[in-house]
Amino acid sequence: MKAVILNSRQGIRPVGNDSWVINTQKAVRHAVSRNCTTLTSIGMKTWEIVLYLTSCHKANIKIYLPVERGQAVESIRDDILRQYRLETLICDWEIVEQNESDDNILPPLRDMAIIYEADILYPISIRPGGNLEKLIHESCENGKEIINEFMVEYQDMGHRCRMNIDRSRVDNRIDDYLQDYIIHWTKASNTAWPGESMYDYYHAVVNSDSAYPRDGLQTLQKILTDQKLIASSRHYRKEYPAVAFSSLLPGEAVDLMKWRARYHEMTIEPYGVAIHKDYAETLGIKKVFYGNAEMLEYLEEENRPYFQNIGTKGFWMPEKEYRRIGAVDLAFVPSDRMAVIVWKPEEIDRIHKIYNGRIFSLYK
Repeated sequence: MKAVILNSRQGIRPVGNDSWVINTQKAVRHAVSRNCTTLTSIGMKTWEIVLYLTSCHKANIKIYLPVERGQAVESIRDDILRQYRLETLICDWEIVEQNESDDNILPPLRDMAIIYEADILYPISIRPGGNLEKLIHESCENGKEIINEFMVEYQDMGHRCRMNIDRSRVDNRIDDYLQDYIIHWTKASNTAWPGESMYDYYHAVVNSDSAYPRDGLQTLQKILTDQKLIASSRHYRKEYPAVAFSSLLPGEAVDLMKWRARYHEMTIEPYGVAIHKDYAETLGIKKVFYGNAEMLEYLEEENRPYFQNIGTKGFWMPEKEYRRIGAVDLAFVPSDRMAVIVWKPEEIDRIHKIYNGRIFSLYK
């Protein structure tokens, strides 16, 4: 028998005590106890958490793999096996290919294919009036087994991503302390940290309570524990992965801590690592220069990584960005040339457990 555990799209930062997470675990256990093959996919947390849970049980699984034009299927499969600690012999695969010009057709194609093959449906958190509700209703009419005992009310948890920074609570003294520093502002990760497996990420999610386990504070703790700022190519050209810094004072940077609906995240959050400007230069951290896109082709190769397009959808010059191409090893930064910023005073003690240097709170 083949079973599918169904959830409509949920918030991008789930936690362990979300009702849909709790009951998805119960449904997976129930399906496994009946010796079912679990049908699932990737690309959405609702599918991936089922993938993780089934891997924990070492149960039979069939993975529907959405593939866009030009993607290498074998390498994607190998990566999924590694990321989720899956055993090859208990995994089956179904390729859902992109044949239309509209890229948005893949998710509904995948959902239809999975539900069509399933013998048993476990609805968990289903959005009223949504596509899954219609497919479940059709499956019921077609005589498929529907197990409703794990259903919970659908709730939109997207609000977890948004932060409201109260300027009236900012401690203005922090600007005096850090006037000669540049700051790398970090933020929550919507998925696994760099280098972390998806298995470990979902293990942390399932075993969390009401706090998202990859929030800004825990991301800062990870940075300080590893003593490394990892370079990213996100929002940069891929050939120049970098770590970004800003020369704005913390009180000025507050104005840039805004919600970006397009990416379901804040631009930056009130957690940062500050490095003295003089020492930053010895680490290869350089000031970014701004211009129009046409300028790039006239630049010398060594200057290209530090060029930033002024932009058409956003105006980036107010960030006063500095950039280090490649990772920054914080183990080499002297304690008197580095400081850490947290959002609230009560968070200082948590950071002191792993970092002995200076720690400042943005809030009074």
